[in-house]
Amino acid sequence: MNQKRKRTVKKKQIKRNVTDGWMVAPNARTELPRSVSSIVPDRMLTRLTYKGYKNFTITAAAVSIAYRWQPSAAYDIDPLVGSTTVVGYTELTAFYNYYRVLRSRNVVRVANASSVPATVVMLPLNSDPGASPSIATQQSWLNNPYSKIKVVPAAGGPVVSVSGSMSTEKIFGSKMVYFDDNFASLVNTIPTNNWYWAASVQVATAPGSTINFYVENDIYIDVEFYSRKALLN
Repeated sequence: MNQKRKRTVKKKQIKRNVTDGWMVAPNARTELPRSVSSIVPDRMLTRLTYKGYKNFTITAAAVSIAYRWQPSAAYDIDPLVGSTTVVGYTELTAFYNYYRVLRSRNVVRVANASSVPATVVMLPLNSDPGASPSIATQQSWLNNPYSKIKVVPAAGGPVVSVSGSMSTEKIFGSKMVYFDDNFASLVNTIPTNNWYWAASVQVATAPGSTINFYVENDIYIDVEFYSRKALLN
């Protein structure tokens, strides 16, 4: 007597990485279920990327040079240059009124064009160090618990890379960043409360002549867009 065995097929549970809205992965196809009445959700969480390039110059009598970016301000991530929105930001602002940056990752690559070895330090800060932080301030970054530090060999050596990640909640130490309007902004401006990525290249003693370092960085930001615009009446 032949008995047919019943096979039980377990349905795979798809785990979505979402908060109140839909998570849109970069460069990926996203399908919305039929239950969604609009092709634009009320909230959207996505990752955007800013790519930058700088020439760090240490003058003859100096021992360091620094630069800072503000990842919490997707509308203008490089305040010294100004009007530096990340790729894809403008397109999303056509659908939403507000944005809030939840976390960021920064990857800094340094190439030394001189015969003087150096040290690169990269770290997140919850206050603005300014466009030209003092030498003492830059040197204090070496002892910051969130600093990433590497030695940069003289010219001819490999390109050095340092990277780090930080969330807005962790850098400010509060969950208020998720609902306080001071940590969010209209899409055509920047938040009241911002945090920063800073990078510094330092040498042991004044070089006696100008030396140059080529610095490239990629800043990834996880941005939540919300307050969907009424595009159709």
